[in-house]
Amino acid sequence: MRNALILACCAPGLLAATACGGLSSEAKQIAGDYFNTELSQTEPVMELGKDGRCVIRAIRPGVLTYSVDGTWNVENDSLVIMLDPSTLQSRGDSTLIGDIPERYAVRIIDHTDFNLTLEQGGASYLYTRHNSK
Repeated sequence: MRNALILACCAPGLLAATACGGLSSEAKQIAGDYFNTELSQTEPVMELGKDGRCVIRAIRPGVLTYSVDGTWNVENDSLVIMLDPSTLQSRGDSTLIGDIPERYAVRIIDHTDFNLTLEQGGASYLYTRHNSK
């Protein structure tokens, strides 16, 4: 179930990466706060920092919101996030949280100054960037 919520954060909101030795040039272009506007207008599902750190949120409005810290980068054509499950913070029904993957990778289909489109399981997910970090 936890993987389903992480995917709800990234799939309809999330992802994975590692920030060893600094961000790639593409990662530097992508850094920023990304929202799944169907889930929340006020909390980003991904905070991808220029320093290689990130916060990933799973949001189920009115039921559960949780976040996990990690690091991120772009490797080849994928957003790769390394999560630290010990940083888990939650609000709501925490019994719905399952296993949090330590590594998560999704294919980047497209990115602009305003949007990031990721592919997961054959589906495309659009995230809107509200600001750059």
